[in-house]
Amino acid sequence: VESKRIDSRFNTVGEPGDGSYRCRLYQRGSQNIIGFEFGASVTMDMQETRGINPDEERSISFKCVDSQFFTEFDGEWTVTSSSNNGREMHGVPHTNVRYSVDVRPKGPVPVAALEWRIKEDVPINLKAVKKASLKVANELRNSRELTT
Repeated sequence: VESKRIDSRFNTVGEPGDGSYRCRLYQRGSQNIIGFEFGASVTMDMQETRGINPDEERSISFKCVDSQFFTEFDGEWTVTSSSNNGREMHGVPHTNVRYSVDVRPKGPVPVAALEWRIKEDVPINLKAVKKASLKVANELRNSRELTT
C-alpha cells in the first residue's frame, strides 16, 4: 500500500490532531480477491474534526476526488473515548472506533468480493492504527519526561 499527501491545488489547513486539519491524500493498493489481483488507487480529500473537549468524538472523513477505479469512495473513521460514553472494560478506559465507507467501482468488479475484502481488512487496519498510535503516545510521554 502506498499513501502520500498531495499539496498541489489543495490547501492543507491546520495541524494533524488539532481538529481542523485537512489535506488531499493519494492511496494505491492491491489485493488478491478470489484469485484475481485487484489494484486500485484513489485521491481523497481528508477532513479531521473534533469537539472542544479532548474526550469528545473525533472523526476523519474522506471523499474521493479522483480515481480511475471508483466513482465513489467516501466515508469516515470516528473515534470516541470511553469517558465520553461512560463505559469502561474492567476499570480500564477504552476507545470505540467506527468505520463506514461507500464504494462504487467503475466497470465490472465483483462487488460482493470487494465488500468482503474491505470487511476482512478493517481489523488488520485497526491493529496497525493502534500500533502507530501507541508509538506516538510513547514518544510523547518520553519527550515530556525529558523536559521535566
